[in-house]
Amino acid sequence: MRRLVAIPMVLAACSGSHTSPPPTRSGPPAPMIATTHDDVQVATVEGRPVWGSCVTAQAARGATRDEALKQCIDFELMAIEAEKRGLTTDRDVVLATRTALVSDLVAREYEDKYNRPEEFGTYWSRSVDKNRGRFDHPEARGSVYVRIDVPKQATPEQDAAAKQIADDVYAALKDERGLMAPHVQEIATRVIGTRAPLDIKTVQASLQHGQLDETYTGALFAIPEIGRVAPPVRTPWGWDVILLDSIVPAVHLSGEQLVTEALPDVKRSYFTHWVDKIASGLGLHAEIIDKNLPVLEKL
Repeated sequence: MRRLVAIPMVLAACSGSHTSPPPTRSGPPAPMIATTHDDVQVATVEGRPVWGSCVTAQAARGATRDEALKQCIDFELMAIEAEKRGLTTDRDVVLATRTALVSDLVAREYEDKYNRPEEFGTYWSRSVDKNRGRFDHPEARGSVYVRIDVPKQATPEQDAAAKQIADDVYAALKDERGLMAPHVQEIATRVIGTRAPLDIKTVQASLQHGQLDETYTGALFAIPEIGRVAPPVRTPWGWDVILLDSIVPAVHLSGEQLVTEALPDVKRSYFTHWVDKIASGLGLHAEIIDKNLPVLEKL
């Protein structure tokens, strides 16, 4: 398949027999259509306009004014010749044109116009409400616990024995900093030995006050820094030694901050709705040709 290549125009001025100066390289062709509503025609080629913006762009690439004008005229001449040779129906040209049309439509009618909440209608409020937890939530913490299980009908002696093991684990961990789950598991395994089954679990960093028994969350949120443990605490399940593993800071965005934070995601997700509205307005629909789909299996 041929690839479209922008070929720079090269102009060389020759005079007498002395060596010609280096050619002025124009770079990729400048825009051949008006770039603003007040763009001015500076020449015509068979009635087709040559625009001042083209000359300005070429001059910015190093050409003189006269060279830039000649280059833009030449661009138009080449466009006429390309049309005569049937290149307007060339597959690559058609594809590039369609791609440019779609890109320009999206840029003008979507990217430039959908930048405020009211432009999305009720879709904005539904999307923001659905993801409210991202924009407004208290601090959440992740943890790792070493638990010495205590049966519900345990005797005082059983409870005291479990607490003693938890105290021993805490004594081995309390002066440590920067602890992580593997460190806790290694130390707890060594300390507990065969005295009790080893129960070590990780609780993901989404735990907030009120989401678990307060005996657990109260101890967790009292730990002053990540990587340290709390003293043993009696929870409904037994005696726990809790490690603060991670923190998700609280977020309470103002209205303006919420718009800034939510806009990129809302804009991405709304795009398909925008396209569907265009199709509905045109009365168009797409039809998938099921019998030809197997050709896509190699993709």
